[in-house]
Amino acid sequence: MNTTTNRRLSPEALVAIIITVIVFPMAYITTLKLLGDNFRFLRDLGFLSGRPGTPLAWFLAFLIAAAYIAFAVKSIPPVARTWRQVSWLKGLMFFAAIAAATVEEAFFRRVVMESIRQSGGGVVLQILASAIAFGVAHAIWGLIKRDLLVAARTVLATGIMGGLLAVVYVVGERSLAPCIVAHFLITFALEPGLLLAAVTGEWRLAGQRAASR
Repeated sequence: MNTTTNRRLSPEALVAIIITVIVFPMAYITTLKLLGDNFRFLRDLGFLSGRPGTPLAWFLAFLIAAAYIAFAVKSIPPVARTWRQVSWLKGLMFFAAIAAATVEEAFFRRVVMESIRQSGGGVVLQILASAIAFGVAHAIWGLIKRDLLVAARTVLATGIMGGLLAVVYVVGERSLAPCIVAHFLITFALEPGLLLAAVTGEWRLAGQRAASR
């Protein structure tokens, strides 16, 4: 008789592993940046050097963050339960959010948009490309559960966020500082709720309930 007990990882433990695996490279790059290894695409972020952004850009950044967080808290139960929760997983997300916001904004705003700009692409094309790239890159949260519906919803939600932050980037005279702060606030508030919703399938259930209303 087999007495071996199969133990599944808790959703919290699975989320912690996912965060560690995905965010570690970004955290590593950010740490090296803070220690003085100035990666080209992380130069002049707008905090200690570079353009600090315009007042309008900062206003839009905080407005977008507040609206995005409010929508997620209202629409996604795990986010509503965890966005103000004090826990070890929330503490992990604080550091993960700093790394993700810094590296992702530097890539999806600066690298993507400036590459298109240097190739002669206009502002609208830059914003669209940044939004699409940002959304597609985040489809992984839905694909974790091999759920195409959740992946599609994730692409749409993060694509909108990416497009709005691209507008902030342009309005802020291409300063990353307002974008990074808004991205950090959104990520820190929404996580680990979004990932918990993805790994448990609760995001899909929430979407089905909303569609049936």
